[in-house]
Amino acid sequence: MSATPPPMDQQPATLEQALAAARARGVTAPLFKPQPSWAELENDGRVKCLGWGLMVYLPALAVYWMIVFGGYSVMPQVWLADIAMLLLSYAFMSLNAYFVQAKLNEYELSDSGAWKVCVGALLLNPVFIGGLVSLSVFLRARGIKRTLEARVERKL
Repeated sequence: MSATPPPMDQQPATLEQALAAARARGVTAPLFKPQPSWAELENDGRVKCLGWGLMVYLPALAVYWMIVFGGYSVMPQVWLADIAMLLLSYAFMSLNAYFVQAKLNEYELSDSGAWKVCVGALLLNPVFIGGLVSLSVFLRARGIKRTLEARVERKL
């Protein structure tokens, strides 16, 4: 049964006529994508790995700057171990930050693309401000986690 739209000067009598009139004028309903819960994202492990990576990266960065500007004379093995720890934790953090950001983009919970994490990791030096990219992804993911968990608790 097809509802025909009423003439423009007459009010629709039924919901079907109102919908037909709206469609005739080109009005469409918005599409709402339901927001997932934090558990549905399956992102908790990556965020924890990102946090552990930050816990290794930040002390290694502090030791690096203490050696460079503090004037400490250290053995070459300590210097190389610190550089290796700094670079490995930076690569680990950048990889986890990419996966976290990609999952947030997949569910439209974040506007910035995951490719920006890769570009930031490649262009920014791990010794200067490169860790800020992973830190910002970590903090954003924690904020989104709190928001989604609070929304689920309000529903209960």
